[in-house]
Amino acid sequence: MQTLSRARTRKRATRKRPWRWVKRLMLVSALACTTLALLSIIFLFGTKNGEELREWAAGTLLTTQHDYWAPYTFLPEEKLNALKQQIRNPEVINSEPDGTTKPEETPTTEQPVTVTLPEKPKELVEIEDIDVTKETYYFKGKIMYIHDPKRVQLVVTNRKDRGDLLDEFVKKTNAIGIVNASGFSDPDGYGKGAKAYGVVIHDGKILQGYNPKSGETALGITYEGKLITGNYTAEQLVNMGVRDAMSFRPQLIVNGKNMFKDKPAKSWGIQPRTAIGQKADGTIVFVVIDGRQPGHSIGASMNDLAELLEEHGVVTAMAMDGGSSSMMLHNGEAITKTSCPYYRGRYLPNAWAVI
Repeated sequence: MQTLSRARTRKRATRKRPWRWVKRLMLVSALACTTLALLSIIFLFGTKNGEELREWAAGTLLTTQHDYWAPYTFLPEEKLNALKQQIRNPEVINSEPDGTTKPEETPTTEQPVTVTLPEKPKELVEIEDIDVTKETYYFKGKIMYIHDPKRVQLVVTNRKDRGDLLDEFVKKTNAIGIVNASGFSDPDGYGKGAKAYGVVIHDGKILQGYNPKSGETALGITYEGKLITGNYTAEQLVNMGVRDAMSFRPQLIVNGKNMFKDKPAKSWGIQPRTAIGQKADGTIVFVVIDGRQPGHSIGASMNDLAELLEEHGVVTAMAMDGGSSSMMLHNGEAITKTSCPYYRGRYLPNAWAVI
């Protein structure tokens, strides 16, 4: 027979046991998190792979609106400055060097590739899937081939308060295919795309000039359907017969030269990408790579983009604005998956369209 005091003692002990398990679980969790944190620090700061990972992270951050986070990758200052320099001042080659080389520079030895326009294309537009797996990341996207380059035009918003969505451009122009083009002011990812950065030429008229030495590089298409890229002024482009032009960076391929061959990819990081190029037969190529979407597509480096275009026979190409602006539509429907929270994409100042 147990006394009342013993019964009360056992009840109290029973009540305390669950709290002991909670305390033990919290202690084990804290030890596990501490161990994981220490191992991560050792990996990131004590191994070559960890340093490379921090370089990738810094390069990715430097190409977004959150570049102020890049110093928190704790890279040496000289490496961080080198990454910034590669992004802000990439190497530029004029695709048409005669009389258009930059002042006080020796003309490039690269010879322009002769573009022979296709005579009778079977179809105006063809679409190809992109699905690439690298060692540590993967990406998906679309390639659009436009066999009549004269059908590719720059469409420009006429709004003052904001830019247009890609599907709004399509409704206005009946475009068969379309991708984003120029960059624009985008503070904290809330820009409305009303005004493009750099040069804008539409239907042979200069809507906006720019300084070719500012870091922006021009890309234009002539009335004959030839793609031109380089450090040209707006006036030079018009005098060269350019009908439509915009600017961004970097160049990917110029006159058959891969601008990123044997160069480190880390400076531009891994992001959603858009590019426009031209093959030797005159075919215009649009490329959009999805990104920032684990399970679907992480994104691509500039090296990946240049290699992809080179493998598909492109002889001249340049990157357009990327990130959440990257998107491609065909026959009014999105065929890539935007990283923008809004499924219709971003407001844009202009776009390259197949009219």
